[in-house]
Parts: sequence; structure tokens; C-alpha cells
Amino acid sequence: MTLIEMLIVLAIIAVAAGAVTLGIGAATRAPSVESEARRLAERLQAAADDAMLGDAMLAFTAQEGGYGFARFDGRTWLPFEGEALAPHSLPGGMTMTLSARPPFVLGPDGSGKPMTAVIEGGDQRWSVVYDGLTATARPAGA
Repeated sequence: MTLIEMLIVLAIIAVAAGAVTLGIGAATRAPSVESEARRLAERLQAAADDAMLGDAMLAFTAQEGGYGFARFDGRTWLPFEGEALAPHSLPGGMTMTLSARPPFVLGPDGSGKPMTAVIEGGDQRWSVVYDGLTATARPAGA
């Protein structure tokens, strides 16, 4: 074998190893019910904080297969387009059940209406509890 043939073989092995590494990483980053519940709690908390700090009325909204947030412009509710509070779709196979019908208004004085959201997928169930000020995620039934 010549040196060039050896370099070609090493390059092929490096590309194959990189592809396998990226494939394994993608498999471990698959969305889970826990990660979706934690994401909802973080986004709900961020929206509640924005409502209080920005002295604005915001609302948590839900639609088939996902949720989002809206702001009140004085006449109507407008959905957020920004990245942090933009509509989010739940991954396939996951469902969300709410304790009451949305929208849940997050007032500027911290007087949000309490709610519970249960996210299910497969044999996993997580609850997101919003008490009007803070949002927390925990395994359902805990």
C-alpha cells in the first residue's frame, strides 16, 4: 500500500466515525415527555415574568397538538411571533390535557389564573403546575 492509499482509508474511516457519532447524538436528543414538560414550564414562567415586567396582558393558548402565547393589544389577542414565546408543536405521540379551557390570562400584577397541564406520551406522564406566579414541572402523581 502506498501512503496515498493509507490516507484515503483513514479519511473514509474518519467520515464513517463522524456519521456514527452524529447519529448516536441525535438518537439521545429525541424529545421526551419530561423535556417537553420542562420546556412548557420554562416558557410559561418566562411569559408570566414578561407580563409582570412589561406591564402587559399575555395569555397562554392551546391548539391541536401544541400551545403558544398571545398578547393583548387593547382590542384583540395577537399570537407571539418571537422565538421565545412562539407557537410550539408537541412531538408526535404526545398529548396535553389542561385543567380548564384556555386562554389563561397572565396579568401584569401577577394575578394569573392557576392551571395544570398534563403531558403524556407512551408510558410517561408529567404535570406542569402554574399557581398564578410560578410554573413547575414534575412527574404526574408526584
